[in-house]
Amino acid sequence: MNLLSKFVRDLPLFFAIALLTIFLLSIIALYLPPPEETISEFREAGKELKEMINISSFTIRAIMIFLNNARVNTMLAVPFLSIIMYPTMVIATAWTLRIALLEISNNTAALQESLYQAIIVLLISPHTYLEMLSYSITFTCSNKLMIALLRDLRKRKRIAEDIILYYVLAIAISFSLLFTAAFVESYLISISE
Repeated sequence: MNLLSKFVRDLPLFFAIALLTIFLLSIIALYLPPPEETISEFREAGKELKEMINISSFTIRAIMIFLNNARVNTMLAVPFLSIIMYPTMVIATAWTLRIALLEISNNTAALQESLYQAIIVLLISPHTYLEMLSYSITFTCSNKLMIALLRDLRKRKRIAEDIILYYVLAIAISFSLLFTAAFVESYLISISE
């Protein structure tokens, strides 16, 4: 089976993980506040995000968004590290969203309403699905590579070349999706200004 058809066969798994991630991110943002001692860290992340969004140039903003997302995707691409990074990324993103909205909401009721609105915007934004699909591809393929490494190390044999090539193809597709998502997000920010 060639690599591309194997990738296409794995698409339902990638989509399922992406949708599960969006669902978990929404639930965490709505119902699980961050610990008090971490709020200042997430406030800083929110400020950086706001500064990135306020960049006036469409292309520079898209590149900044891509570089930020590519940093996360690169960490997810590392076998063994991805198991820790994926849930951490989901929780951190949800809490950053919550803290950013807390900054503009003056009470709990306003915060809850803002969170519901933000989640709706998140769910109707095409870049959300592109980013989460990208992350799920990277996460899944990183774990497949990790399992292959463990299996082959235990058997004391070299890892199969097709596994490495599949991993490289999947990561390339993942970064391409992230690049596209960054320009879609920058465009949506531009038309909403």
